[in-house]
Amino acid sequence: MTSQTLQYSTRQAWDDQIAHTTEMFFEADRLEAAAYNIIESYSGDTATWARFSQAKQTADRQRAAAHQEWMRIQQAMRN
Repeated sequence: MTSQTLQYSTRQAWDDQIAHTTEMFFEADRLEAAAYNIIESYSGDTATWARFSQAKQTADRQRAAAHQEWMRIQQAMRN
């Protein structure tokens, strides 16, 4: 019984971490979509471009963090 509980707990812990990482990727997608919404009607003004650039950088950082977390999980699961 204890062995089964431990196996379930370990599997559930991995599932929870993977679910959190998936949420991080979805958030990156949402941020990127918001960034592109900024320039939907871009007319060449620098203020709009600056807002887009900042928003896109935020999305890129989120995606990089999600990818790094995903790679950490993959590595840990192999060990």
